[in-house]
Amino acid sequence: MVVTSARLMKRAAREGLAVPAFNIDNLESAMAVSEVMHELRTPVIVQTIPRTLNYGGIAIYPAMMRELMADCPVDYALHLDHGDSLSLAKKCIASGFSSVMFDGSAMSFEDNVRSTKEITDFALPMDVAVEGELGTIGGTEQNDEESGIRYTEVDEAVEFVRRTNISALAIGVGTVHGIYKGEPHINVQRIREIHSAMETPLVLHGASGLSDEVLRDCIAAGISKINFATELRIAFTEGIREELARSPEVYDPKLYLRPAVDRIKETVKNKIRICYGL
Repeated sequence: MVVTSARLMKRAAREGLAVPAFNIDNLESAMAVSEVMHELRTPVIVQTIPRTLNYGGIAIYPAMMRELMADCPVDYALHLDHGDSLSLAKKCIASGFSSVMFDGSAMSFEDNVRSTKEITDFALPMDVAVEGELGTIGGTEQNDEESGIRYTEVDEAVEFVRRTNISALAIGVGTVHGIYKGEPHINVQRIREIHSAMETPLVLHGASGLSDEVLRDCIAAGISKINFATELRIAFTEGIREELARSPEVYDPKLYLRPAVDRIKETVKNKIRICYGL
């Protein structure tokens, strides 16, 4: 059943856990995530970025997940990750997304508030959750190049949530989208401070590459949703490379893509166990 990401996050937060959010890019990654939900019976957030929607079409991803999850009783949310406009949010909601994000972190504080509130004013009355972002997460989800990091300030976070009425807040605490080029230094204390100042669920972006211990520390400090994208893409690509190296004569995609699906599943299961303490 498709539910809002806010519903899943609040449920997890009550138990001191976090909901894992997995970016899908194609049928194979959607298959991997749905198969794991069937096997482990754990709810997750399935999400896509604008670049993915441009690649496959907005309506394709909700349709794939509906079919793949038709016989599974597990709740899941379908989320727009790093949305960049009200127009895109409206299209996603019309196509069946239960949750949308607006990333205004590169804007001034006031512009971010104004643009994010446009999304919440439209989406919340339709029972669609809205995630906002404040502070800077290194790199970009769209091009995987590193850029600066700015920690989210506690007072700004409180004001931002109050003025936008968002369902969840993505915060900058030292994480980076894409692949870490050095040892990541995550400000877990800042997570605690923001969590203590508000009841709104907090989101950790750029989690691929963080150690299991760091992820658990972030959850204990108050993170209720953790995004994973790069590690799934790496698993998929490595699975294809290994299978083609083992059987170079194979030309049927169904034969060399299945091992790639299984590699994604291994990664997804590991992240679920960390987030849910299994």
